[in-house]
Amino acid sequence: MIPKTITLDELIDNALYYAAKIEFYDENHPIAKENGKDTKGYRDSKTRTIFIRNNLEEPLKEITIYHELHHAIQTNKENDKVGINQESNIGRLIMEAQTQYFAEVIYQEIHSVHFEEKEIPSEQLRMLGNGTVISSLHNYEMYDNLLTKLSITMDLPKIYFVSINYLFKDNIGLKDLEQKYEESKRKYNLPYEFNHLLLILDYIYCVDLLAYKDNPEKRIILNGEETANAYEIHPHQGFKCSLQAQKININAFDSNNFLALLENGGNFKSFSHYIIDNTNRQVIQQYMETIKESFPTPKQ
Repeated sequence: MIPKTITLDELIDNALYYAAKIEFYDENHPIAKENGKDTKGYRDSKTRTIFIRNNLEEPLKEITIYHELHHAIQTNKENDKVGINQESNIGRLIMEAQTQYFAEVIYQEIHSVHFEEKEIPSEQLRMLGNGTVISSLHNYEMYDNLLTKLSITMDLPKIYFVSINYLFKDNIGLKDLEQKYEESKRKYNLPYEFNHLLLILDYIYCVDLLAYKDNPEKRIILNGEETANAYEIHPHQGFKCSLQAQKININAFDSNNFLALLENGGNFKSFSHYIIDNTNRQVIQQYMETIKESFPTPKQ
């Protein structure tokens, strides 16, 4: 999964440079006061320290270490920024989803365990109710659910998204993602232009982030209302944030991609398993029962 243009030694050097030490902190630490008491981990590129909340239960505490260490590997020494896009939020949800996915894969490898997929009621996450998020992860379950569906629509393994996040220089990873997406878009007549797809995903990410951190508008978002301020999700594209708009975007992503795969020979059966909205899931499951014999299961 390491791109041919990068060596393992380069990745290790990045990890050691940006993660020279790990510090466990309590609720009185400046990290908690600045980023909110719900913060699980934080990577400070200036002090080259990984901060981990000391009261996290296992396995999440150890997994969070791997999550932040993985971010260290993905950090650009030229500007201390992390992400497949170096200028803005573009691709941020994908980056966080694959980072958590990879961290949990590492934990499972080390401890010789296997995390089964679980059904999480959406109200247990920072989402509106009447949904079920299916994921095997212990954090960022919603992001993982979306990444899984993106993986299905693009006919790519999730480890691909890990790989492109090492290609942060000159946004090469983002360009590769766009190329792969355009191929799938032509193949399955996918509903979104690439930039609009990432805008939808990153809007979902930004709403979740505002609801996660302590900020003046956190309560507004959690109450399902719309923020007074517009947040710049992508350059020069400001949007007011709300859980209601987040839900609309998730449902549209699910419905539109499912129909595209159904109508164009894609793996709609696997995709349907991860539909979040309970009403839509029920309708689709009933529909799937009626066509079970008409459509053979696509090859994985």
